[in-house]
Amino acid sequence: MTEDAQTANVPPKKRRSLGLRFLLHGYRFALIAAIAVLIRVHSQSESRAALDPVEISLGKVQEFLPAAASLVAAADRDGAYIQNDDGKRIGWVVTTFPTASNIIGFSGPTNSLIVVDADNTIRGTEILSSQDTPEHLTAVRKATWFLEQFAGKSPQDLGGQSKLDAVSGATLTSLAVIESVTKTLGSDPPNYRFPDEVTLEEVAEILPEAQDLIARSSPRGWLDVLDSSGKIIGTVWRTSPQADQYIGYQGPSDVLVVMDTEETLKAVALRESYDNDPYVRYVREDWAFPEYLAGYDLDQLAKFDIQAAEIEGVSGATMTSQSATQAVGIAADAYRREMQAEQKPALAQVPITFSWRDIATLGVIAAALAIAFTNLRGKKWVQFGFGFIVIAYLGFFAGDILSMALLVGWASHPVPWQKCIGLFAVAIAAFAVPLFSKRQVYCNHLCPHGAAQMMILRFSKWHWKIPKKLRLLLSAVPAVLLAIGILIAFSMVDGNLAALEPFDAYVPTISGWASLSIAIGGLIFSAFVPMGFCRYACPTGAVISHVRWNASSDQWSIRDSVATLLMGLAVICFWL
Repeated sequence: MTEDAQTANVPPKKRRSLGLRFLLHGYRFALIAAIAVLIRVHSQSESRAALDPVEISLGKVQEFLPAAASLVAAADRDGAYIQNDDGKRIGWVVTTFPTASNIIGFSGPTNSLIVVDADNTIRGTEILSSQDTPEHLTAVRKATWFLEQFAGKSPQDLGGQSKLDAVSGATLTSLAVIESVTKTLGSDPPNYRFPDEVTLEEVAEILPEAQDLIARSSPRGWLDVLDSSGKIIGTVWRTSPQADQYIGYQGPSDVLVVMDTEETLKAVALRESYDNDPYVRYVREDWAFPEYLAGYDLDQLAKFDIQAAEIEGVSGATMTSQSATQAVGIAADAYRREMQAEQKPALAQVPITFSWRDIATLGVIAAALAIAFTNLRGKKWVQFGFGFIVIAYLGFFAGDILSMALLVGWASHPVPWQKCIGLFAVAIAAFAVPLFSKRQVYCNHLCPHGAAQMMILRFSKWHWKIPKKLRLLLSAVPAVLLAIGILIAFSMVDGNLAALEPFDAYVPTISGWASLSIAIGGLIFSAFVPMGFCRYACPTGAVISHVRWNASSDQWSIRDSVATLLMGLAVICFWL
């Protein structure tokens, strides 16, 4: 029978229903994709706008130099010269972008205005814009004394003759402002983050024969280690300031690197760090960390990739130890380029790397698919045993969990799928499987919090029937949370997306009180209302469920209306 004949045998009403189902199903997926595209465009435009040169206002200059009457573009440098009523040059004004746009604070660069008078003295500075964390930026702006301390200083003062103070609670953001101003004014920025130089005592802990340290002329920052007879027995350097822009869990780290006479790495030591205790202490006390990279020469260190090397890090302080290890490679690359006097090479294409964790996650996904599409899903021992694996492995161990924070982050920036293949595969399974079938594989089989609720359901003897009016009210919670998420994604309100969901609770090293409270409260609620959190409070689950293929896919629902309204909210936020 031909395809046309088969189609002809399908009742017209059924053909219309099938066509409408495909149309509505495509519309639902298109809504989610459109919101993601708007978030990406918004994020990119914000980045470009923050880095684009800004027009310097004469009014702002006059706040610091009242005699200013006009601004004339400087031909020999960035910025503009300041003239008085007689046309005499009385100063210079410049912004820290683009000269210092690569100096990152906590999470981004900050553009500041600098006004310098004819005596080469700073008359004032002002923050114009920033891509840093709003909370940190607000703290810097509220500390009015911080910017005031620049007044009266010369570029030479900032170059090391005068130490400026950072803002407590916003240390990295304020230090980045100091470094940006210093670099823009033409002086090599001093090492504000880690000012303490390498000492003989700390080198002697690795090379007991060390008796003296002699600075090398090239590369800057390298020291030769001498024994009692004056013989060179090794070389030492540190990762700061070359790797200060590499942020670990909470901030950068300064690592001491000791090399032998053949310039191969002997051992490392974590000096100082802006990461959190007790993680820094765990790294310092770990016996294996100092020799992670033992035997690497400078060229090997410069090409080092922690994912390709499959270095797991210190247990309990994985991000801190891995970021400190990667900082060695970043600094080595900078030193090698300085010695070879070569320009920075173009970034190589990120290699696709499979770690054993990725393979394990792919195995869990394959098992979840097998359970979802076979009669295994009806067997209690399978549900219980596999649920335990999902909670223990995907949750507490690997942390391969989908959330609004993750999805918005992936929508805002290119997805680094080459280095998170397991998590990326989880996302594909979460959206692709329900899009083409009725199986909700992620929520039912791959979500640790869903698995935990399923465990509770097996043991709980209480079942509370929610009144209809309250049920309708609770059903609106995911939509409200998604609306809040959209407002945060488009920077309409300040907020932490991770604090709206419980999933960080399964990653103890980063979990906050909000995620822990939601996780515990959701599990307690689910003890009385089966799968209560999934049904009434999970915004991520609501997004995934929206593209699920089901028997009523050809019917417009309240969920479709809500999704359309959320799309409208995203459009409004985008244009505003």
